[in-house]
Amino acid sequence: MMVDDVTIDPKEDKALHLLLEIAALCNDARLRQHEVNGGYRWEVYGDPTEGALVVAAEKAGLNKETLETQLPRIDEIPFDPKERYMATFHKSPDGNLRVYVKGAPETILEMCSHILLDDETRKLSPKEKEEILKISAEMASEGLRVLAMAYKIIEPDNLETFKEHLKQKLAKLVFVGLTGMIDPPRPEAKQAIKLCKKAGIKVIMATGDHKLTAEAIARELGIMEPGSKVLTGTELDHMNDDELDTIIENVPVFARASPVHKYRIVESLRRKGHVVAVTGDGVNDAPALKAAEVGVAMGITGTDVAKEAADMVIADDNFASIVNAVEEGRVIFENIRKVVKYLLSTNAGEILTILTALIFFPQLPLLFKPIQILWVNLVTDGLLVVPLAMEPKEEDVMDKPPRKPKEKIINLDVLFGIMYVSIFMMIGTLYMFIKEWNNGDIVRAQTLAFTTMAMFQVFNAINCRSSTKSAFELGFFTNKYLIIAIAASITLQVSATLLPPLRVALGTAPISIWDWCTIFLVSSTVFFADELRKLVRKMIIRIREKTIVR
Repeated sequence: MMVDDVTIDPKEDKALHLLLEIAALCNDARLRQHEVNGGYRWEVYGDPTEGALVVAAEKAGLNKETLETQLPRIDEIPFDPKERYMATFHKSPDGNLRVYVKGAPETILEMCSHILLDDETRKLSPKEKEEILKISAEMASEGLRVLAMAYKIIEPDNLETFKEHLKQKLAKLVFVGLTGMIDPPRPEAKQAIKLCKKAGIKVIMATGDHKLTAEAIARELGIMEPGSKVLTGTELDHMNDDELDTIIENVPVFARASPVHKYRIVESLRRKGHVVAVTGDGVNDAPALKAAEVGVAMGITGTDVAKEAADMVIADDNFASIVNAVEEGRVIFENIRKVVKYLLSTNAGEILTILTALIFFPQLPLLFKPIQILWVNLVTDGLLVVPLAMEPKEEDVMDKPPRKPKEKIINLDVLFGIMYVSIFMMIGTLYMFIKEWNNGDIVRAQTLAFTTMAMFQVFNAINCRSSTKSAFELGFFTNKYLIIAIAASITLQVSATLLPPLRVALGTAPISIWDWCTIFLVSSTVFFADELRKLVRKMIIRIREKTIVR
């Protein structure tokens, strides 16, 4: 294998051979080869970090299964995020036990009294410890995940005593070496985090990695900005909840974080009024996943415990998928709001028209026959509602800050829009009815009012595609389903005044092409009125922004 561009045979280098042996045996990951499409593919089962160590050993000719046959595991101390090390005990052919330990360099070095150097074991000096820690820090600063390997040979009778010594950091291990591996962020992760910032979503990284490793990765991803700091688990232990709450919003990265730390971070953010989503894959992530408003477990590397504690599972373990889900959620919410606004505004327009006629024009007959109202609600509204729910996302959907958790679908802006357009519907429909009723033809007056109201619904559907963007900005043909629905709605309405069977059923009269021109002219006022509202709204926002800047 290659080390610093030099080929080294692990069989000839005792320290390297032992390091890779520890890496493979003090490890719960497995490497399996599967036949795929006539070829073979290797797959790692277990933690990706441990999988990388097994792969490194395999590439050097050290097969995990073979090693386990030669040195069977008889006991272990599982990895503890708080202690930051793992130990396994293996029966050696000579009758002794080999203790293999891997973990955080600072933890392992604290338990080491000797070092394997130049194939010889000798006492480890404080200066050498400092030098090793310095090398570890340099590796970490390059974004490498650094692990230290150590070992000890003990007698079988001393197993339980030695386990206690390990827990008390009195084991006097032999330091073997460091391993560094890079877990490069996916190419789309950086863009996803950038998108989060635009959307007002703050990304916080809580990791068990070294402070320098966490900082290097966070800077690469754009999580850390100039002036921000990294907080370690040790520093967090010395803070009470009030102190944590004071600084939590200014710390984007937590290093050497244990499950307890992650849980405290979630609780602190919630106390500050934030809606928190947590991602995790391990058993120890379960408390934080459960405490968050949205717990997100990894589908590939996630444990069953993490998946059970989470609210959702990401199938591809990709952070970008979470951001895409947020974007899709915003689109769905906005489309629901558009549909609700459309239905309420069209019905409010009908109700306001009828009530105004009854209160202020009691001399008028009924503006619509019951069957005509049913036709408008079922045929016109029914055709246009579904395409509105399929409206493509607006380009700036991720440029807006998160909405408040308690914000209603019908907010003040939606309510104003409903009342605003319903007034135009009422005025236009009454105008068409009264104009024709004065000529003495009630059936034609009802037909014109009925058709005008139906066409108001069509133009209002175009309005409701966006509460802020002009139809000219969106493009009239970007929602092909709405175009088809509008064409079908107009065709049906023309048929209602043209085909004798429908005329008899709906009680309508034939209307001329000039009547249609007048109807389109009147009903289109609701479209231009709403376009004007959107324009004025943008102007007010720009003026406010300039005022704030000044």
